[in-house]
Amino acid sequence: MNILLDYFFKVTAILGAQAASTAFLKQVLVVVKPKGGATEDTVTLCTNMTQVAALTDNTEAQQLFNAGMSRVYVIAVDDLDLADHIEGNQSFFTILISSDFSDAEIELAAAEGTITITSYANLVSGTDDVITIAGTAFTAQAGAATLGTATFQAATDNDTTAESLAAQINAHPVVSLLVVAEAAGAVVTLTAVEEGLAGNAITTTYTDNDTNVGATVQQATLAGGAGLDVGTFKGVVGIYSNDKTKAKAYGTASKRHGFYDTTSNKAKNMFFAFGKMLSNSSDWKNQQYIEMPFASDVDDLGEADALFDDKVSFVLEDTQYGTVLGLFVAGGKSITAPYIARNLEIDMQSRAFTYVTANQPAYTPTQATLLEDECKKVISNTGAGPRGYIQRGWLLSGDVEITLEQSNFVANAQINIADAGALWRVAATMIQI
Repeated sequence: MNILLDYFFKVTAILGAQAASTAFLKQVLVVVKPKGGATEDTVTLCTNMTQVAALTDNTEAQQLFNAGMSRVYVIAVDDLDLADHIEGNQSFFTILISSDFSDAEIELAAAEGTITITSYANLVSGTDDVITIAGTAFTAQAGAATLGTATFQAATDNDTTAESLAAQINAHPVVSLLVVAEAAGAVVTLTAVEEGLAGNAITTTYTDNDTNVGATVQQATLAGGAGLDVGTFKGVVGIYSNDKTKAKAYGTASKRHGFYDTTSNKAKNMFFAFGKMLSNSSDWKNQQYIEMPFASDVDDLGEADALFDDKVSFVLEDTQYGTVLGLFVAGGKSITAPYIARNLEIDMQSRAFTYVTANQPAYTPTQATLLEDECKKVISNTGAGPRGYIQRGWLLSGDVEITLEQSNFVANAQINIADAGALWRVAATMIQI
């Protein structure tokens, strides 16, 4: 050991943070019904179809393996209330709903509840006698709304109070966005405004500030109807249907994918298409016109155009070119867009964190510029190091700007990116001259 050099020039190594993993972006969760009807309710990693077959009789996961994937996650459940089962699980970014589940089981039924006014003894209209409705966590497929607390003035008897309460609810600026109220006798029925607006309990109370002699209001609970609920999951959800209208509806929300296919194929083509994309470990490809394993009877130009206009993914049949993927999208955008956006988010965070931990920079405008330059390399890097997203063809353009807020010790970053490229399709007008 050379003590002299260590004595003369002592080196303390500062190791940068390890780059964040984006491997989960290439992983998929398959949702099936359980074998023999015994629900598992747990996410299981499977590396072959023998392991899948132990959980379910559904064989559509085979197409993921056929497309090149070496592992898939499977959950066997009786219904599509998945929120609790996948909460906090960061092993996958794609959920594929198998054909085990019908359109009726996938669609979110409008939730309902009732307020029953059972007694209003000695109630005085126009005083402090009020009905208070409080609710939290009205969860919908496309987002969430919070009711908070709303107070309504009661009327002079049961039936009149029910009618008055329903009218006030329907006129309330917040509550009316969530539910529609209808009075029948002394009962007020609340129905969710949008399908799938499942809810926790609406707590309904009556306050009698005059005599407090037993006026009561029954609590109403908006029970979540049968349907797909992935909770706070931020990834892509793929759903198959043999009904074009249903497939269109499934694919309208952000990061949602609706795939149309025949009743005989079911979800096999959808699984294969996702498998081909996710099995490419080093790139994101839009899967434009790749060969597909099963014909889907879409061999008419008008039908294909209609599916394209509705942004429904489908398989196209051609007498010369065979069976190819006609469209593959999520939320009306290219299928790769949500994956690239999430990939960029992680890479940007990781690059900035690694730079700061390795260099321990001072909180100065100069260092902010250097950190900004480091982050910009993720988007576009023509120098040494990994190619940026623009060079890979994942993005058309993008920029990062970092400024300092001295009083808060927080840097503000503005990240501007363009969406990933869409599917190639050319519409031309031929003019004879």
